Amino acid sequence: MSVKTWAVAGTAAAVLFGGGGWHVWESSGASHRESLCGTPSGGTDAEVAASAQGIAVVEAAGEAAHDSQAVGAENPELVTTPVRIVESMKGKFAPVIGVSQRVEPGGAPGSFKVATSNREVMMEPGGRYVVAIGPGDLEARPGTTTFSTLIEPARRGTAGEADYWRGVIAKAPPKPVCDDTVAQ
Repeated sequence: MSVKTWAVAGTAAAVLFGGGGWHVWESSGASHRESLCGTPSGGTDAEVAASAQGIAVVEAAGEAAHDSQAVGAENPELVTTPVRIVESMKGKFAPVIGVSQRVEPGGAPGSFKVATSNREVMMEPGGRYVVAIGPGDLEARPGTTTFSTLIEPARRGTAGEADYWRGVIAKAPPKPVCDDTVAQ
């Protein structure tokens, strides 16, 4: 295997296959693997808590913008919003990350519409949100992306959301085993 290209697209898989997930492409000629695992679009809080690799209260540090590096320039329906981590309830996050989500085609910053989930809103700069990350790199290493499975306003405030989600996480069932890998 000479070249590995990892393209993480949990929210994109939600549109195509009815649930969140991740994709892996290994390009070295004939090898091709795909795996879909994750939170179904519109999952319950317990499903989100069990499936997410990270949950945090964040503050949007800028506007959503098309992110050609998230999955490549061929997928302009992905946007990334820079966020500052205010309180982490699950997972180890870098202090600042970009959170990607799928939006309807077209649109300019400030006019994007969410395309995949009834549990995601577009973040506005300065607003606080609860974000659950399905696949992706919570530590924001160069060349990596995180994908949301939930983005909701922090209606309970930072402390209230942290308490609520820690309770949900504590009671959530174990993370489902990902065994739906297809190899060609």
